[in-house]
Amino acid sequence: MSPRAIEVLKNSSVILVEKWTDSIKLLRHFEIGQKEIINFDERNQKKITPKILIKLEAGEEVALITSAGMPGVSDPGAYLVSACHEQGISVTPIPGPSALTTAMSASGFTGSFWFVEFLPRTRGKIVKLLKQAEELEINLVGFESTYRLEKTLELINELYPETKVFLGKEMTKKFEQYLVGSAEKLLVKIKADKYFVKGEFTLIIHFGKK
Repeated sequence: MSPRAIEVLKNSSVILVEKWTDSIKLLRHFEIGQKEIINFDERNQKKITPKILIKLEAGEEVALITSAGMPGVSDPGAYLVSACHEQGISVTPIPGPSALTTAMSASGFTGSFWFVEFLPRTRGKIVKLLKQAEELEINLVGFESTYRLEKTLELINELYPETKVFLGKEMTKKFEQYLVGSAEKLLVKIKADKYFVKGEFTLIIHFGKK
């Protein structure tokens, strides 16, 4: 947490939280109290946003905390930010950990990148993405779930056995791990540790210029 982020939370009268338990621990740690706490996630954002806009238009300071990533980047926030722009309400980001930039900086891969959020669930759509990234000579960056990680790596190994892959697990957290190499090499390491597949993962397939 940056000093600026702590200051913003202390000065906000309303704090939106993706997960109550996660955020309360954070607020207690930094001794931030006397706030109106509102649960805000993808399931209720359309219902809650109009109420938040009323508070903002009345001059209240509102802050948004997500649980495991940068708000608005594959985490709740974009819908509210868009609504604020439509109403002419200013939005100020307080940058925090971002899987996208963390992964690129740790991968050692150069060149442009294409961020696709979560990778598609079907083989055909993943294959299409991989081919497009290869043609564009651009690094493909995406999140993958615990349940599909091995299958995705097996597909990459089938189609691009010589291509380097970066895998980041639980980035910026206590149990973070980083692997770089061919998909086959990564699969060997993952299968040797039955606990490895538990967590949040970011993949980069290196199609960028060498």
